Amino acid sequence: MPVIIFIIFFSVGLMLRNGVLMDPDTGWHIASGDLIRELGRMPASDPWSFTAGDYPWVDMSWAYDVLLSFVHSAGGLPGVAVFTVALYALTTALIALSGLKSSGSVIASFVTCLMCGTVLLPGMLARPQTLTFLLAAAFYLILRFGGWRAHYAVPLLGIAWANIHGGFLAGPMIVGAFFLEALAARDWSRTVHFMIIGVLCTAGALVNPYGWHVFEAAHLAMTSEMRALIVEWSPTEIGFQNPAALVFLLAFLFTGALHERSIPLADKILACFWFLMGLMSGRMMHIAAILCAPYLAQAIALRLRQTNWGEALIARDKNYAADFARPAAYGAFVGVAVALATGSLTPPVQRALAGPAPFVSLPSSTAPEKAFAFLGANYPHLRLFNEYGMGGYLIYRFRGEPRIFFDGRVEPAYPRKVMRDGIVIGELGGRKTRDEESAAEWRALVGEYGIEGFLLSPSRVHLIDRLSGLSAWRKVYEDEHAALFVRADLVR
Repeated sequence: MPVIIFIIFFSVGLMLRNGVLMDPDTGWHIASGDLIRELGRMPASDPWSFTAGDYPWVDMSWAYDVLLSFVHSAGGLPGVAVFTVALYALTTALIALSGLKSSGSVIASFVTCLMCGTVLLPGMLARPQTLTFLLAAAFYLILRFGGWRAHYAVPLLGIAWANIHGGFLAGPMIVGAFFLEALAARDWSRTVHFMIIGVLCTAGALVNPYGWHVFEAAHLAMTSEMRALIVEWSPTEIGFQNPAALVFLLAFLFTGALHERSIPLADKILACFWFLMGLMSGRMMHIAAILCAPYLAQAIALRLRQTNWGEALIARDKNYAADFARPAAYGAFVGVAVALATGSLTPPVQRALAGPAPFVSLPSSTAPEKAFAFLGANYPHLRLFNEYGMGGYLIYRFRGEPRIFFDGRVEPAYPRKVMRDGIVIGELGGRKTRDEESAAEWRALVGEYGIEGFLLSPSRVHLIDRLSGLSAWRKVYEDEHAALFVRADLVR
């Protein structure tokens, strides 16, 4: 069944492939990987902004960046999109496998996977979190179903994780759930075993180019000045505007199996902890969908067996399991999955899927093509105050010419003062009020950083109005996606 799930969600992902590039951080991840390959080492500081200076840049996702750079070099943005869709589909396949092995029910695990895979869908972005999803699922499978020797693969995966994404902090937490399960059962040998695995997993995170500073960088990212302004860090919206999360919530609440002794304690701990974390943050809800799946599959299987048609469902489950286990059927499904994944990388298949339109395209809200082209052709050397959301693709397009103010790397790449001042420049510049104190503070910050241009989205109505009313600034370009202002003495 996991292979069928891969085929289903890979197909869905291909249909929604343009969403893969919606996050502007994709741009700087590609550029970072290119830079590391070019230098042959980690860059000591940010080379693309005029604000970071010599501030040390801790690139927690350097290994993912290099991998994405290779993918981009081989297949361009279409290759990046297909690669990301494949990671997403592979994660859903592991969700299906964990649900199936936990519950023993094809039906329950299929229902769980459809639900959890849909909750995970907004996370299908070309960012290192896609590998965090995959590794979280792998951690669970190894710890639950692997032997004691196999468990020592977890610290090795933890080392890789610490070089891929700040989400590596979830690894020791997953191990901790199994430690608590063994401790509650007073199984002292397993308690000591999982304690050792957890210690090795935590210590292994130090095996990276930055040593212990990777923990500091993860903390800076999670406490960023920008956190309150980033949607995915906000509490998850539960309602009809987010039906997948609503169904997930209802399933978690109404299966009501936390008291069932047949469900392992670690599965309950992981489900409850990550579900609560998911309610607090949209980003965490994606991990919750993965780590709640084993518990939900078992809970759904229990409830189905207690219905009037329980015996019939058990018989049907056995038939499905037998059908999927047939070598011919399994081989056919694997063949379809491989053909689908490899075929979608080829230009003829991409043209067939896209028709006359490009196979993928960058979002105009964070990568306004015409505005970028005008900027590059006419003002390539500006010190540019940019929309925060445009920073990643400005880096991807220009590689530091013009230099930007900030982007999605936040405090691991920039001093906290830069992020705070960037918010102030945008907010004070966008206030409806024109009080002298705020105007003076805004002018002082613009002067302090030597800002020579502003690239803004049309939603910045009040900041655009302020700049339009100042003789020191000239609007040199505007369309439905962006407006560019340049200091009057630099206008060509």
